[in-house]
Amino acid sequence: MTVAQPSDDSVRCLVLLAGQIRCAVPVHQVRQVVRASSVFLLPGSAPELLGLAELGGEPVPVLDLARLVQAPPGGTPSCPVHVIAEVGPQGRRERIALAADAAEAIVWITVGSVVGPPSGLVRGETMAAGHPVSLLDLDALEEP
Repeated sequence: MTVAQPSDDSVRCLVLLAGQIRCAVPVHQVRQVVRASSVFLLPGSAPELLGLAELGGEPVPVLDLARLVQAPPGGTPSCPVHVIAEVGPQGRRERIALAADAAEAIVWITVGSVVGPPSGLVRGETMAAGHPVSLLDLDALEEP
């Protein structure tokens, strides 16, 4: 089996399923992928904030990735995950968890292949592992 070598403008990404949309998150922002755990609801919070989960003994805000990317609902996830990521400017980075239906693959995405205007969290669209994916910029997230 031959593994394609990444080009200079490639970024390694984790492909996540969120509803009916596949999203690619740069792996340099991912700290851990864990099985979805219990989330403690926060009354009155924004709809995309599912609540807080205890991860490594610390409370971490859990955001609904499908809602963030406005994905149509998918089927019942068989292996839901929380993707722990670091977001924000250097020196003030914070941990968050993204609730996704599944973690599917790690792929190389050529940044030059990403098309479409950026829209909030989504930098654009491209093909990866035979499927259309939305390349995400987690630093575009505002504090939950």
